[in-house]
Order: sequence, then structure tokens, then C-alpha cells
Amino acid sequence: MSYRLALGGMELASYDLAVGDVTEVAGTRAIAVQSHAKAVGLVKLAANIDDMFTSWIDVSTGRPVEWSVDELEVKGTDRERTEAHLAERTGNVVPIDFHVNDAAPTPEPQTVSMADVWDYNAFLVALRAWEAPEHSRVEAEVLRSRYLWHVTMTVGPKETLVTELGELPALRLDGHTYKLGRDGTRFPGSDERDFSIWISDDDGRVPLKNVARTDYGDIEMTILEYSPGTGQRLR
Repeated sequence: MSYRLALGGMELASYDLAVGDVTEVAGTRAIAVQSHAKAVGLVKLAANIDDMFTSWIDVSTGRPVEWSVDELEVKGTDRERTEAHLAERTGNVVPIDFHVNDAAPTPEPQTVSMADVWDYNAFLVALRAWEAPEHSRVEAEVLRSRYLWHVTMTVGPKETLVTELGELPALRLDGHTYKLGRDGTRFPGSDERDFSIWISDDDGRVPLKNVARTDYGDIEMTILEYSPGTGQRLR
């Protein structure tokens, strides 16, 4: 899946999402899901975005077992690397390692409060399969990059969405989120943010659009291309 990211009509970056092969991670058969954000055009002069996010998802449970982030500093050349070892959770603590370039990793253990902890890729994959009556709600803790966020998702109405793939039936999911500190409590001074995701209301259940409201306006991610896999359809 390939997307365009834009702010106020100005294209910021490309965003690609791909599903890889089944492999063994932490003693578990897992499938790799990888997303890649890269700045385009004049935006590269101000923000050199070139970030890779990889999730390994247990094929039997749909839960992530490992989360890896490789981000380029916005105005620099250093690489910031994060590894969240979700399968090694002990009690309410998930081991996370952070390092810059090839420096030795620094442990940043994350306290969690829910039975399941997600990363962004795995959570999006799970939302594709979520079907519930309108106004249904679910709460989750989701790693987005290096930090954990509390997320509430609500099933919205069914709509028709015009996309590069044509006019498609879509289900809107509305999200509300705020950042958590390493101790699992709300991060001091963290804003509450809203966003919406549209997923095709068909057997492909393809994420079509994502709008996140920010202080600078709506950041919009819209689909450009989709190449379906060969696995069983969701419906």
C-alpha cells in the first residue's frame, strides 16, 4: 500500500506499508509488517524524514511480538533506533532499548496497564479486521515510534470515499489519544489529539485515508496504490 502525506494541500512525504514473509521471532511464528515514511520535494530541505517501522506479528494471535524503529533526526544525520521486545514482557513492564547510531543501547522499560500492548503497524492491521456496531468503542495502549500512547477508538458511520483507487464504500473509525510516560501515567503536558481512519467496507478492508488534527492543521494520508496479497480475504 502506498500513500501520500499532505498538510494544507502541500505534499510532505510518501508512506509505504508492506507485508513480508513468515519467520520465527522470539520463538514465535510471526509475519513482518513494515512501513516507511520518506520526505518528498521541498519538504526535505526542512525535515529530512526517512523512517522505517517494523512489526513482527504472531500469526496465531495477531498480537505483536517485536517492534523496531529506525528514524532519521529531523534536522540531522543521526539515526535513532528503538527496539521494543513485546514478547519479553514481565508483569506490567515491556523491555525497550534505545540508542543513537551504533552506540550501546540504553534500557527504557515501559510500564503498561492493559493485557495487550500494540505497536502502530500491528494496531492498524487489527483495525482492518474489527467489525462492530456504530458507536462501539475500544481502548488500547499503542507504541508509536519510541513512546506509548493511550488510544480510544470509536466506530463511526459508513460512508462513500473518493480515492485514487476509485469511489469506494468505507467505514470511518474515530480515534482519541494522549501520550504516556515510561511509568505508564499520562505524560506531563501531553495534548489530547483526535484522528480518523477510513477502511474500505469490502473484503479487502484496505486503509484508505487517515486524518490527524494538529495545531498546524489536518495532516492527511491518502492511498495511491494497493497491491493485494495472495492470502485469504477478510470477508
